[in-house]
Amino acid sequence: MKKSLTFIFAAALLVSCQQEENETLTPANSRITISPVITRATEVNFETGDKIGVTIIQNGDFVYAENKQMTFNDGVFAGDLLWYPEGNDKSQIVAYYPYREGNTPTSFSVEADQTTGYGASDLMAASNKDVLPTVNTITMNFKHLLTKLVINVTKEVEANITSIALKGSIPTATLDLAALTVTADANVAATNITAQVVEANKTYRALIVPQTVALTLEVATSDGKTLSQKLTSTTLAQGGQYSVNIRVLPDDIEVKLIGDIENWTDEGEIGADNEIPFEEHLDENYFLYDNVKYNTVTLANGTTWMAEPLIYLPKGYTPSTDPTADSHVWYPYEIKADGATVATTEESAIKELGYLYDFQVALGGKEITESNLNSFEGAQGICPKGWHIPTRLEYFNLVGKTTNDVDGKVPANGDKALFYDAVYDGAKISSLNNAGFNYQFSGVRMATSLTGAGSYQKTAIAEDANIQTAWHGKPAMNYLMTSTAFKPVYNSTSGLLTNIQFFGLMSTINAKYSEGRLSLSYVSIKAGMQLRCVRDQAAN
Repeated sequence: MKKSLTFIFAAALLVSCQQEENETLTPANSRITISPVITRATEVNFETGDKIGVTIIQNGDFVYAENKQMTFNDGVFAGDLLWYPEGNDKSQIVAYYPYREGNTPTSFSVEADQTTGYGASDLMAASNKDVLPTVNTITMNFKHLLTKLVINVTKEVEANITSIALKGSIPTATLDLAALTVTADANVAATNITAQVVEANKTYRALIVPQTVALTLEVATSDGKTLSQKLTSTTLAQGGQYSVNIRVLPDDIEVKLIGDIENWTDEGEIGADNEIPFEEHLDENYFLYDNVKYNTVTLANGTTWMAEPLIYLPKGYTPSTDPTADSHVWYPYEIKADGATVATTEESAIKELGYLYDFQVALGGKEITESNLNSFEGAQGICPKGWHIPTRLEYFNLVGKTTNDVDGKVPANGDKALFYDAVYDGAKISSLNNAGFNYQFSGVRMATSLTGAGSYQKTAIAEDANIQTAWHGKPAMNYLMTSTAFKPVYNSTSGLLTNIQFFGLMSTINAKYSEGRLSLSYVSIKAGMQLRCVRDQAAN
């Protein structure tokens, strides 16, 4: 395996090259393919020819396939394994690396000499439950199951370091791959592990089976000396990364073990039972949230945004295909040639367009009332930790145009907003896209009061020669949610509350605004719309 930084490969679909040209692709006749994600700061990328073993348990008890070999090529793992014909049967898929012939392995041993055997010692596994047969690639989140030690050296001698060894650990683990757990095998004798050189005389690394152990660190130098130091007993966490900082002196070494200072995978952190898995990889312009990858973009003003819509579903909520239903979350939709709107439940469409959320669910499920509506400004809501639902001002700083607030005011310096265009008196969608924002035409589940029935907004972008062809037929009115309240609305006769309105980023696409105009307006909290999260400024 190639040594490098954390990666994620985009999902792709491979089908059998023997299929007849007129054969219809269905789950039952499609090849199973897996797109791998490796979490946190790993140094391994899968390369063409790398192999994993895959086991599929159908309906909880029937072994449909055991330890089937899949080979990495073009960003996915694939083999000759086809889906079973029972399309409604759910399965659990378990995959591991590196592949071993025979039955699914129940034990694994790290290499004693990791100067060349480091990659072969990096046991990883992934497990997905409730998987239905599909023509799409299955994304699987591979986790490191062992413990990584990084040895950082300060050399205060003339001689070079010839080797560094970690002595006294059990090299073999018993495996429960489905549960993604390993246990040191107490029946196996302890051994010595020679670390791999990352940078000579400076950095070394080794993989060890998780266990409670008092290691001995041994350093050999080119002048024939061997210096050793016993470390304090430490419980090495599965998936945890530890730093061992040493000073090599003429006749001694000083050692300090820093425990779990970085998380190699999520296994190094213990969160609350309801904590949603979240990992930032902003140096690679994405994050993982609830095991879904989202691309991000950092704009010229220093703010970091999701570069695609959110598709997270909070517990207890089910998206609806019926825009009249008060379900709080709705599927995206498309506008047909006859003007009809039809919800789409296709996975690819949902990933592209996102779900349409109303304000209550997006802001965390708390009821929004006339007395608390201003308390949600900058709320995290259903965004990941360290991110939040954008405020009116944050979008204003991008587009420079908004309707008045309840006091009749607008923020100053709109003409200095990042994407403000004087001709459009707002921002152009094309300008945001050129900066990597990746604007999507998700439309809006429109509602105009607290009690009225909702509907998908069905005005389509006209087939105008001045408007991008790719936009034709997509929803012309789209809203992106903010966390800033506008005002409650009351019936002028009865005085009863009829609506609560928040600000949203609204699009206008027509012959006048052929590149798409973005400005802020207000919209009912019952409306359903796309959600983009923005990173907290303190985190930026």
